[in-house]
Amino acid sequence: MVQRLNTRSTTGAGFASNALQWAESVRTRRTVVAPFGDVALPVVDPADIAEAAATALRDAGHTGRTYELTGPAPVSPRQQTEAIAKALGEPVRFVEQSPQEARAAMLGFMPARVVETTLALLGTPTPAERRAAPATGSPLLHPPRPFTAWLSRNTAPFT
Repeated sequence: MVQRLNTRSTTGAGFASNALQWAESVRTRRTVVAPFGDVALPVVDPADIAEAAATALRDAGHTGRTYELTGPAPVSPRQQTEAIAKALGEPVRFVEQSPQEARAAMLGFMPARVVETTLALLGTPTPAERRAAPATGSPLLHPPRPFTAWLSRNTAPFT
């Protein structure tokens, strides 16, 4: 029997671990460069996805159910930068890219159609994409982990 685990992160908020794309610039220039600095989305900790999947696969009571997993609250790229700075104990500057600058950078590693979809999501998310999923009914045995919890386990790439 196949279990289904739906995480809105693949079509909505994203993963906390996407912050790793900034690791080199944080490490070398103490700078994060990203578009839409104040657009907050509820990024999900990949550990929550793994835990929910393991629970759903072990317990037949989850058969046929779909779960929506997100982080507990929306967090913007600017707020993620502030959290990185706090975790490192030193300033990290946030530089906001224009959508055109972001598009040009993303076209270097993504197909054009994916770039346009990603920019639309990041720049003008729907109310549903901005909303944190309710924790009740989830296969997680704890509340969803915030971005800072993921960061506390993953500071090394930024140092």
